[in-house]
Amino acid sequence: MERRLTTILAADVVGYSRLMAADEMNTLASLKAIRTKIMEPKTGEYHGRVVKLMGDGTLMEFASVVDSVNFAVDVQRAIAKCNAEVPEDRRIEFRMGINIGDVLVEGEDIYGDGVNVAARLEGLAEPGGIRISGTVYEHTHNKLEIEFEDLGEQEVKNIAEPLRVYRIQIGKARHSGGVSARPKPPRIEQARGSIAVFPFDSLSPDPDDAYLADGIATEIINMLSRIPDLRVASRSAIFASRDHGEDVWNLVRKLQFRYVLTGNVRRAGDRLRVIAELTEAAAQTQLWSNTYERQLADLFTVQEEIAEAIVVAFGGEYLRAEWQRASQRPTDSLDAWGLVQKARSQNLPINRGAADDALRLAHEAVEIDPAYAGAHACLASVLMQRVLNGFSEKPDEDRATALAAVERAAELSPKDPTVLRTLGNVHSNCGRHEKAIAALRRAVDIAPFDFHSWGRLGRTLAYGGDEKELSEGHAILDRVLAAAPNHPMVPYWLYFKANACAREERYEDAVRFARKSLDVQPGYAGAWVALANALGQLGQKEEARQAMTRALRANPAMTPEHLVEQIRVTAGGDEERATKSLAGLKAAGLL
Repeated sequence: MERRLTTILAADVVGYSRLMAADEMNTLASLKAIRTKIMEPKTGEYHGRVVKLMGDGTLMEFASVVDSVNFAVDVQRAIAKCNAEVPEDRRIEFRMGINIGDVLVEGEDIYGDGVNVAARLEGLAEPGGIRISGTVYEHTHNKLEIEFEDLGEQEVKNIAEPLRVYRIQIGKARHSGGVSARPKPPRIEQARGSIAVFPFDSLSPDPDDAYLADGIATEIINMLSRIPDLRVASRSAIFASRDHGEDVWNLVRKLQFRYVLTGNVRRAGDRLRVIAELTEAAAQTQLWSNTYERQLADLFTVQEEIAEAIVVAFGGEYLRAEWQRASQRPTDSLDAWGLVQKARSQNLPINRGAADDALRLAHEAVEIDPAYAGAHACLASVLMQRVLNGFSEKPDEDRATALAAVERAAELSPKDPTVLRTLGNVHSNCGRHEKAIAALRRAVDIAPFDFHSWGRLGRTLAYGGDEKELSEGHAILDRVLAAAPNHPMVPYWLYFKANACAREERYEDAVRFARKSLDVQPGYAGAWVALANALGQLGQKEEARQAMTRALRANPAMTPEHLVEQIRVTAGGDEERATKSLAGLKAAGLL
């Protein structure tokens, strides 16, 4: 049988036999109504799966522990609300227990101690209550605005070791955000470990082999980023430092990472030699190193072995279990993989020529391996960059192709945070706000320390949501700016803040954030546009024209007409909102 680590929720109706004996028909009707009107919709909302129904009992599985707790709290609150007008002796009330554990999988069913512990926790709960294991508590208490009560270790039937049990106090929230307030970007000190994976040096005589060295580092970053409690420096942060010639140790100190992985790659025909070294940053002492002499065809195995060795070096059975659960080889085609690495490197400079090259490479990768999720996601990302930067001759067609490509990527790899981030970004820029939010929430749930995805979520909430979502978007952007002040996405996050402030008609703040963005990245066309728009709203027409001139100098395709069309699509075809979003450019005579 297959084994996997998962989150299990067990639920049972309190006093079901008594209720059935008293009024069988109404009890069955009430239970059915709760399942169809409350539990089923929320199962979809929180990405759960009903494993089986057992009369009055329910066994469920969640890929995300945060989603499982939010589901339980929301369901219990909704049932309590329904019961408010029902006599106490006729109420349908559930007990719930949640555990993270290893399970055996047979078909659609799951078995094992992980399931047994969830059932025992459910039995400890009071009517309408929720009990969780210590492991669930570890993964949620800093992410949700919920009060937890530590009930200590408890002996339960048929479980050898005592269980650490916590009670969720459903009626109490730590802050005004509500009992099941959305998770926030974590603080960096909450990570179990942190690592910066630097681009490997290419020692091959052929300069075209550089993609191998960059690709190895990129894939190791992607593998490690799927471990929820591990903070991994983003590819863009590390590769940008390499391109600017920044010293490794200065960057590590600035970004507050504890460990550094470095290495080099030499290719000679079909032979490959990879050396990897893990170093403790503060003392610059080597913890682990290894040399891999393999055939080029064994490259993926080498990447997996390096990533697993890092996890082992960090220690902890939980991290090992998470690695086993998250580890997934992206493709068996070295050619397709190499094309994607080359396309990613071409897509970094934002210019038409590089975008054309990246598009060609991504198409080739998809043709070679149609089952490679990374190739489809890369194709979608390149297409959206072309559209957003005004390089596309057929923007509507490219949007449709990007959407189809990224949805295929998500089908092939539904738990890959990079794929989910791309899915959210494409949905957002195609006017599919709700789907974008759902994809980005899944991305940050799987990889909580992926501040790039958090920033995209903040932007999407702030741009397309109602007042509540706009407020959450601001809070997320403020949190990532504080948590990762040296991240390469900082100029973009500041730009997102500028546009969010403009949406609230806080134009002085919009000017301030746009200028901060330009202080970090003076050639950022989008920030010049945001500055021009805010200045126009403040009546500073000449300064607005100068800012728009700088935007067009940075990217000649960034015309006001292109911007209006892009905002119109993002807003789901809302012409009024598109025009209003750029009213400052119109006021300055630029539109």
